[in-house]
Amino acid sequence: MLAVVLAACLSGGAAQAGPETDIRGWYLGANLGTAKGKSKVYDGKSEPSFGLAAGYRFNPNLSAELFTRALNFDFMVGFLDPKGFVYPEDHVGAALRLSAPLSDSFQLYGRLGVGRTTMKATLVNMRHDSVSETSLGAGLGYDFNPSWGLQLEYNRFLKNDINVLSLGLQFRF
Repeated sequence: MLAVVLAACLSGGAAQAGPETDIRGWYLGANLGTAKGKSKVYDGKSEPSFGLAAGYRFNPNLSAELFTRALNFDFMVGFLDPKGFVYPEDHVGAALRLSAPLSDSFQLYGRLGVGRTTMKATLVNMRHDSVSETSLGAGLGYDFNPSWGLQLEYNRFLKNDINVLSLGLQFRF
């Protein structure tokens, strides 16, 4: 999927924004979704996930952003587990986003990110940690107007083997 998005972006995409629309500029985004992975914290189920992003669009095909994502909201993780374990709590990173416009309102995009994932310990005598990891993602965006957009996105955090599916809003100014 990411290869298809990259190929479309490099070829210039199917459509470009009109001359009256300035596509460069800053944006803010927020999204809600679910995270699921192989960590014991997920235990075969999905956990709620929330993310925020701030970025800059250089042109219709390229953006760079800083983002953060909570990977679960379970405050009682490992409470009754006598052995204890560490689990992914949240992630902070930077990403490049390559978009391929499908029409004036729709675009397909891919993301490549790097960042740090906080690994929280369930027992007091265990040490919290953080690990560097890469993230890959793909999504479909719909622009209501030049300022507001809706995005359905899938991200994968590679080192911790976490999959996140989210729906979000983006405000461009």
